Amino acid sequence: MNFWMAVYTLWQRELVRFYRQPSWVMGSIGTALLFWGVLGTGIPVANYRAYFLPGTMVMSVLFACIFSNASVIEDRQEGFLQSVMVAPVPRTAIVMGKILGGATLSTFQGLILLPAALSVGAGFQFLPLLGLILSLFLLAFVINAMGFWLAWKIESRAGFHTIMNMVLLPLWMASGAVFAGSGSPWMAAVMKLNPFTYGVAGVRRGLFAGTDLGPIPDLPTCLAVLAGVSLFFYALSSWAVEKTHEKR
Repeated sequence: MNFWMAVYTLWQRELVRFYRQPSWVMGSIGTALLFWGVLGTGIPVANYRAYFLPGTMVMSVLFACIFSNASVIEDRQEGFLQSVMVAPVPRTAIVMGKILGGATLSTFQGLILLPAALSVGAGFQFLPLLGLILSLFLLAFVINAMGFWLAWKIESRAGFHTIMNMVLLPLWMASGAVFAGSGSPWMAAVMKLNPFTYGVAGVRRGLFAGTDLGPIPDLPTCLAVLAGVSLFFYALSSWAVEKTHEKR
C-alpha cells in the first residue's frame, strides 16, 4: 500500500507541475511540428509527410522526456528528493512515481499530434490504435527511466541537457524515423538494438494498419522489446538510488 500511494503521489505531482509550466508543451510540440512541416514538405519524396509523422510523434515524446527529467535535478537541488528519501516508503516507489509521471505527460504530448494523421490518410482501428498508445507510453517510460538514471548522476542541468541530446537524437535518427532502410550492415545492427526503432515501428503500425509497411517489426514484437528495455532501465535507476542511499 505504501508503495502504490507513494507512486500515485509523485505521479500526481508531476502532472500538477506540468499544468503550471505550459512552456513544456509549447517547446516540445512546437519543435516537433516545425520539423514535420519543414522536412515533410521540403523533401521531394512522395508521401513523405505520412512516413515522417510517426517519427514526429516520437520526437515530441523525446523532447517532453528531456524537459521532464530535468526536474529530477531541480528536486535534488531544492531538497525535495532528499526529504522524500527519508519517508517510510520503498525507494523503488519514488523512482517509479517520477518515471511514471514523466512517461504519462510525454505520451500525452505525443498523442496531441494524432489528429495530424488524418491529413495523411491514416486509418484508426481500435487494436492498432491501442498498440500505438502503448508503444508511445513504453518508449516514454524507457526514455524517462534512462533520463532519471543520468539525472541522478549529473549535477548540472546544462550538462544533463547536453548528454541527453547527444544520446537521444542519434538514437532517434537511427530508428527509421527520418529515412527507411539501414544503409549499411553496421547501421542495420544499430537499428535492431535501438529501442527507438521499436517505438517508431509501433506508432507506424498503429497509424497505418493493414498497409504494407515493409520489413519493420510487428506490433507485438515492438511492445515486447519496449517492455523489456523499460524494466531494465527502471531496475538500473532504482539500483542507482539505492546505491546512493547506502553510501550515505
